[in-house]
Formats: sequence, structure tokens, C-alpha cells
Amino acid sequence: MTTRIQKEASKESLLLNMGPSHPAMHGTIRIMLELDGERILNSEVEVGYLHRGFEKICENRTYFNLLPYTDRMNYVSPLINNLGYVMTVEKMLGIEAPERAQYIRVIMSELSRISDHLTCLAAMAMECGAFTVFLYNVKAREYIWDVIEETTGARMTTSYIRIGGVRADLHPGYKAVLKKAIVETRKVLKDIRGLLDKNIIYLNRTRDIAIVSPETAISYGWTGPCLRSTGVYYDVRKASPYAVYDQLDFEVPLGERGDNFDRYMVRMKEMDQSLRII
Repeated sequence: MTTRIQKEASKESLLLNMGPSHPAMHGTIRIMLELDGERILNSEVEVGYLHRGFEKICENRTYFNLLPYTDRMNYVSPLINNLGYVMTVEKMLGIEAPERAQYIRVIMSELSRISDHLTCLAAMAMECGAFTVFLYNVKAREYIWDVIEETTGARMTTSYIRIGGVRADLHPGYKAVLKKAIVETRKVLKDIRGLLDKNIIYLNRTRDIAIVSPETAISYGWTGPCLRSTGVYYDVRKASPYAVYDQLDFEVPLGERGDNFDRYMVRMKEMDQSLRII
């Protein structure tokens, strides 16, 4: 099928069909690119290769039966997906989880956030040629997943946060396991920053690359660390606090240029804040 890019491309430019399955892809998506050297002039994105009909499935399941599906929306941060779903159901049914369960939810969600950021930055480092840093990120993620596994019984598809609370209370040795994971994770994060923050190769491949303005980010509906990397101060945990976030003291890291390096740095600093919250 001829794409819009193929019809409009200049004869001097290079057309590159990237995907649906490509070594640099973390997932399946097709991007038709028009290139001038390494500069992207135009692109056309074709999504849907991972479409699983989640909303249609929801029409034929009970509220409780839907929980395992939320794990699989993003397998490296399933607990956050669990929380978003059960809070919606609880609000609809007029249910409020006990305070202890609210704190457990926050702790487990922040562990999931760290796991997600580590996975993202590991992939980012690997694409820039820093495979050693990829291994450091995976090492840190193992500490986090050890805590999650010991608490929920699974490393990724947890189904731990339930409607009205959580599946089970924290086990007696949880505090010691968590404390060790935090100490070890902080050590690895320090090593990662030592390898990347002033690395000239990494800086050349991220600084002033793919700059996105705050206005563009908002118009595209960006959220999370990508939005905050452009300098927009918006974090749902602050703007519309849920669970017990209004009782916790933490900062919202922001970027200045909205480039790839800022997206890296915001995630690194957010992991520090997540450890602080925990």
C-alpha cells in the first residue's frame, strides 16, 4: 500500500520503512520515514499491531474479572494499572479502601514507577550504544522486582491491588527486604548517572535532539515525564491527589529544553523522588 509519505516525498530524500518488527523497536509499530541524512523530514505512523480489543473485552467481564487485563496494558508497571482501574470502580461504587491499604498501594505503585523508568532508560541507553548502562538498569530493576515478587507472588502480572484494598497484607519481613532494595537501587542509580550525565557520546546523541515545546506537548496530549521534560508543571499526584499522596512530601522534577536528555534526566530524578516517597 502506497503511503502519504511515499506520494509526497522529494526525489532527493530517503524513504525508510521502519517496522512493524524492527531491531530498534520495543513493540510492534510501523513508521514510514522521509530522511535527509540523519534528519527526519516527515513521518507517517501506523498503529494497531498490538490491538487486543481491551474495551470490547470489558463489555463481557465482571469488574473483578477485568483486573488481570490491566496487568498486561504495561507489564513493567502493572501495579499502577491495577490502581487506576480499581480506583475508577471504587469511585463508581462508593467504596473507600482502608488507610493502610492506601499506603501499601502507593508504595507498590512507586516501585512500579521505578521499574517502568528503569526499563525505558535501559532501552534508551542501548539505542545510544551504551549497552553497559542497559545492564546496570536491568540490575536495578531486579532489586525492585524482587520486592514486588515477594509481596505479590509475581514479578510482572501481579493482580495485587484489588477493589476495596489489596490482595494481602505485607509479609513480616517486608521492611527489611524493601530497605535493602532501596539501598542497592540508589547505588546503581548513582553509577548510571556517573556513566551518562557527562558522557560526551551520550550528550551528543540526546542533548538538543527531538526538542518538543510545552505548547506542542500539550496539543499532542502528552502526560507524565515526557510532558514534564518540556517544563510543564503537571503531575496528577499533585494536581489532583489520590490515595494518600496529599500526605506525602515530594518534588516534581522538570526539564528545561524538552529534548531527549531532559526526558532522561526527569526520569532519573523521578526515581529518586519515588524512593523518597517509599
